[in-house]
Amino acid sequence: MVKPVNSKLDFVRRYSTGEFGNHSPTWDSLSAWSTVASSNALYHIRNRVAGGPTFYNLCRSQVIVYWHDIVRQGVDPSTLYISEMAPTSKTLFQGEVQRGVWGYVLYYSRTAKPMRDALAEDGHSVSGIIASCLLRGFLCPRSYDWLMYLLNVYEGHVVEFSTYRIEWGTLAGYNTVYWEVRNY
Repeated sequence: MVKPVNSKLDFVRRYSTGEFGNHSPTWDSLSAWSTVASSNALYHIRNRVAGGPTFYNLCRSQVIVYWHDIVRQGVDPSTLYISEMAPTSKTLFQGEVQRGVWGYVLYYSRTAKPMRDALAEDGHSVSGIIASCLLRGFLCPRSYDWLMYLLNVYEGHVVEFSTYRIEWGTLAGYNTVYWEVRNY
């Protein structure tokens, strides 16, 4: 049995090692990111604190400015990390899913925005066979199989995911990235 994910800090540490499967390319610190950052890509400053501020669609120079501004405001830099921005315009389906008493419980959106914004604007709740059909219909077979693995191995956890019209992330052959696996 795997150790449950009981904090955002624990999750991020395990996420960056690839424990939860396909994810956005991610760097632990500004210095680690700056050695590989592309001037053509967009990035996302993320937070190791649940519900903490996050900043989307930043170019290389903006990441540097935002990072230093956030730290000057008193935020501990060890609570921040950087991910490559997902191809949001190619979003098919995204949400949070977990197993419930009557099958899957799914809160989802088809809005092509970062997940927080999409769910706040146009979130829908479904469960059981409807949730199962939506997941099977949007996730490619590899992505669906991996989601089932996560739900089986991390019993009682919620899995956050985004599914795209293209393969994207750290692993080839997946149209879905897993943003978070949480039990907190």
